[in-house]
Amino acid sequence: MTIDAPTRIATEPRVKAVAVVVIGPPSSRFRRVARSRRTLLFATLFVFVANAALGVVGEHSPRLKDPAYGDKWAMLRRQIAARPGEPLVLSLGSSRTLLGFHGQHAENVMGRKVIAFNFGTPAAGPVTELVYLRRLFDAGVRPDLLLVEVMPGLCADGPNGPAEQLTLNGERLCMSEVETVERYGFGPGTRQAWRESALLPWSKLRFQLLGRVVPSWLPWNLRFDWSRAADPHGWATPPRQEVTAEERAEREANARTEYAGSLASVSPDGRPFAALRELLSECQARGIHTRLVLYPEGSSFRAMYPTGTGERFVAAVKTLATEFRAPLTDARDWLGDGHMYDGHHMFGAGAEVFTARLSAEVLAPALRRAP
Repeated sequence: MTIDAPTRIATEPRVKAVAVVVIGPPSSRFRRVARSRRTLLFATLFVFVANAALGVVGEHSPRLKDPAYGDKWAMLRRQIAARPGEPLVLSLGSSRTLLGFHGQHAENVMGRKVIAFNFGTPAAGPVTELVYLRRLFDAGVRPDLLLVEVMPGLCADGPNGPAEQLTLNGERLCMSEVETVERYGFGPGTRQAWRESALLPWSKLRFQLLGRVVPSWLPWNLRFDWSRAADPHGWATPPRQEVTAEERAEREANARTEYAGSLASVSPDGRPFAALRELLSECQARGIHTRLVLYPEGSSFRAMYPTGTGERFVAAVKTLATEFRAPLTDARDWLGDGHMYDGHHMFGAGAEVFTARLSAEVLAPALRRAP
């Protein structure tokens, strides 16, 4: 039987092509991609955790957020630890206090065992003094005698709130302190700055961090090292101890530009005075022996007061002093112009003269009467 070609082809078995895929170990490229993804994931997680941790630490550690306070507190803590049981004279105030109250000299003049410490920081008025004093109370500090500077230019209540908010911004505060300063007129920018420092501390606190680690990388006004130049008793002094007549005139003109406007808006009904009232009330409730101090002013500074303003300001401070049993020391005319380089900031020699008189006439008698 003959079979034709088509029939023969149809009856022959068909061979199917089978593709065999061999599954082996992943390629090196795949391993690199997986490793990179894991590294990125861990790095992201680390940054998130570190950022959150820094925010929490900053909220509970004023030394991180506010080095001006933190460095002074570290100095004071060392003094207290090294001299347990000795009475503490603590002086709060602005740069006038920072340059004017010479703690070591006060101890020498009084000739007795006492810790005299200068807690002055630049631009600290009644609101800053209240915030700082509460921090010290929370840390367990109870001074035997508290000196509170009353700086006229920082007692002004302008339409935008106290001038202190320009330096005591939200980045230097914790949440409860933000609520405090808002009661005394600090604007909404304060809360916004605090919120950003809590959520983005690596960015918003970068100057505080860099100023502590590598201060030379920053200009002087961003280093937050205002307190680090002070001596162990918190006192600082200008690098120069004399100026020419031309330099003094220039610096007095700068002071006039800075303070002449604010001195015209000093009011006993303003919010800075309300903060001072709260501070004195809290001291009275705690039994803290307190004294108010008006620091020396040169003739150029006293000439800036509008007619009658200086007298009304002093009268208002005296009223507070009487109400809260915190006697006022009016030292505005204790020094001559030659002891100050701009009409209200002292040279080192001026600080010694002022501190010696303050110690003899105020501190020593007050400590004898204090319980």
